Amino acid sequence: MAKIALIAFLPTSAVLFGLMSLFVAMNPQATHNFDWAFGLYMTIALASMILAAPVSWLVARRMMTRRDKRIVDAQAARPTGAPGA
Repeated sequence: MAKIALIAFLPTSAVLFGLMSLFVAMNPQATHNFDWAFGLYMTIALASMILAAPVSWLVARRMMTRRDKRIVDAQAARPTGAPGA
């Protein structure tokens, strides 16, 4: 599932950045104060990268097939000392 989450990370980050940057674009102070808006956009970029990690994990879970979910759940339920672990 980690491979799927890595694939979904960048698009998820881009969507989160786009959604958060809409609020900056709608703020009238951003058009008058470039330094303030630049700092806010950099903060939003960092926040979108941080928030994309857990969100992409949830997206990866939704992208998996039913068979894949059963395999992941069975591996998680297996005790650590079991043979083949």
